[in-house]
Amino acid sequence: MPLPEAPTLEFLEATETTIQVEFKPNESISTYELQWKPIEANWDSAASAAVQSSGTIKTCKTEAYNLEPGTTYCVRLVCVQDEEKGKPSKELILDTEQVGCAPKNEGGCGCIIQ
Repeated sequence: MPLPEAPTLEFLEATETTIQVEFKPNESISTYELQWKPIEANWDSAASAAVQSSGTIKTCKTEAYNLEPGTTYCVRLVCVQDEEKGKPSKELILDTEQVGCAPKNEGGCGCIIQ
């Protein structure tokens, strides 16, 4: 029996080096693979991370990591079972943050613009 299509990814947050996403897992699948690549790269060279789920988890959060700042990435999810991979989810196209003097909290970053 073929594996189901992976659940839809929802964007949560991007930093300079990570992109965080979440999804609602399928009750019959316990292992997923999050895949990511720069937009111009092929999926053959994509990085990936395993994501474990159980039937009791309503939402899984995971992230793509070791990313380059200010870069556009494609992110997708795949169901995995016994070495077999299902059809990937719809791709998210997201940008990591630029390195810069953006405030990380309400106090600001200490930059003075004159």
